[in-house]
Amino acid sequence: KLIIVDGHCSVGKSSVSKAAARQVGREQAAYWLHEECENHPIREGEFRFGPLDTLEGLEHNRRGMLAKWGAFRASILASGKACVTEGCFLHAYDRYFIHSAWEMDEIVTYCKQVLAVIEDLNPVLVLLHRPDLRSSLEEAFLARGQWWRELILKRDDAHVYFRDHVYVDENSMFDAVAFEQDQMTAIFERLACAKLKIDTTDAQWDDYVQQITEFVGVGYQEEDAHPCDLKRYTGTYRWQNGTAESTWVIQYDETHHYLTTSLFWPTMPMRCTGEDAFELISFPVTLHFERRGDELHFQVRGNYDWELNDQIFRRVSP
Repeated sequence: KLIIVDGHCSVGKSSVSKAAARQVGREQAAYWLHEECENHPIREGEFRFGPLDTLEGLEHNRRGMLAKWGAFRASILASGKACVTEGCFLHAYDRYFIHSAWEMDEIVTYCKQVLAVIEDLNPVLVLLHRPDLRSSLEEAFLARGQWWRELILKRDDAHVYFRDHVYVDENSMFDAVAFEQDQMTAIFERLACAKLKIDTTDAQWDDYVQQITEFVGVGYQEEDAHPCDLKRYTGTYRWQNGTAESTWVIQYDETHHYLTTSLFWPTMPMRCTGEDAFELISFPVTLHFERRGDELHFQVRGNYDWELNDQIFRRVSP
């Protein structure tokens, strides 16, 4: 009833979990939760029950988070569907525990308590990782832009890693991030549940999804994008209710033979799912195109927490 695809940033959680949900959905009713979707049952209000730097505050967080996981469990059972979600479990380590008063044993105890709460969902925990996380992040910085690089490598003297290490420069933050992945892996190894660990270094995404489906006993079926003339959708689109800067550029990638957008990352791959319909590969967002004479526009739809839901973008230049 529940597959949690987890791991550090840039290892492919969104792409793999979304594709895995589609595969599971071929055999039973299933849904996918991106960790930044609207009203996420775990992510919304996550670890906001008290301060993280005191044991009293962490106890409030323990009780509050276990209640959230209990409500999540109940919602999955009530839906009658299987759920595939990314992050929000081991990912709590680099989001919250690196600044908390808990030592590793307390963190592992909390994770075991979460698994006890959701035990009757027969949860499967999938850990995606990359031994050379720095190279993975450098690739992601090219796709996601300078702002994301600054976010990940921002100096953080309160980080648990710097209790025993001296900050020197951004290389220190790369080391701290690698430490986070090591700690997440250590937690994963200490948990007793159905679990699968996958090295995503080679970016063989279909293979990783197949490993997951085989692990949970679901048949795997290769997916091909819906055939269409991709280049007819390229151009610069402008949000009809936005400012002149509210543009969405769609380009054709000659190397990979797919469309990319430059919405809030410089490069976001798109996949054709049907006639005049596309999805952002790693996000719960779809674009539905409509042509009227020489005019082409699309409407944004999706379970994502932003102001662009249901908005229309019109092409202003090819």
